[in-house]
Amino acid sequence: MKPPIFAQLHADLAVIAVTAMVIQAAVFVSIEWLRVPQHDFATPGFRYGVIAVVALMVLVARRFERHADTDTIEAMESRSRW
Repeated sequence: MKPPIFAQLHADLAVIAVTAMVIQAAVFVSIEWLRVPQHDFATPGFRYGVIAVVALMVLVARRFERHADTDTIEAMESRSRW
């Protein structure tokens, strides 16, 4: 059974928000502690990399959701009814 579109979008937005917070924390640590210049984070390569990481995390979350659904269905089918 496929989840409703709004539930899936809500889950995707939650994954995107958490991923963005982790990326922002990594950028902050890089700038403050590792002394990476700020202009390195404004390059197109970094921006495309961030987009790729966010898209990958959404796909990973969807895969985990799909496996959780199939595992649940298989467990329910394998259990005896009486």
